Amino acid sequence: MVQFHIHVDAQSVSAQFERHLIDHLGFWRSDFSGHPEGLEHYEPAHHLTQKTTDSMTFKTLFDRVVEHAKAPHAMKGYVEGEFIALDQDFAPRPFDASVAIPLKIQRGFLPTGQFRETEIHVTLDRDRSNPQLQGNLLEMGFYAAYLPKAYGTAAIFTAQGSRANIDSLLPVLTNYLDRAGGAVACSLKEERIATWWMSESDLSLPPIVESIQWYQAPQHRAG
Repeated sequence: MVQFHIHVDAQSVSAQFERHLIDHLGFWRSDFSGHPEGLEHYEPAHHLTQKTTDSMTFKTLFDRVVEHAKAPHAMKGYVEGEFIALDQDFAPRPFDASVAIPLKIQRGFLPTGQFRETEIHVTLDRDRSNPQLQGNLLEMGFYAAYLPKAYGTAAIFTAQGSRANIDSLLPVLTNYLDRAGGAVACSLKEERIATWWMSESDLSLPPIVESIQWYQAPQHRAG
């Protein structure tokens, strides 16, 4: 069953718009709670979420969000409509430091007015997962943010960009996470863009994968 997500990622939201999202459209706040100290970070100040498994509900809801987001001063930021193309869990096991980092991402930024095609998130328990594993993900070029969870704090490592680049990353990253271990409550998700809206065309967006330096040859991923 396909799951659809709608996120309002904003630098600012009006109280009226937020009340409408929560009271009438079923959104909830899912704000981030920081990032690794001293590193570049891109988490929005305001992060509101709604999910559904029905495609028509998703389309209708997205249109209603954008209709109200267009009101003067409602928000500064973007609304993204995604579907979950991949959701894979990894069983916890001891970290193997001998497993080499397979790649290095070089990041860049999209031209004005364009939006990413897809993104991947490696999510894990920040406090119970191996620190070297988390450092390795940062060294590979993923950027990270923290998010409160029922178990404590999740660290979410993200890369986004074109489908071609993300498709090439996924099998190598999956193989690395499986072999290296060290992660607790770990999942790998691909969240593919179905539709999007920006409050202004020159909005500053998170970076994308511009190129990849391979230390391990990428494998073809079916589908």
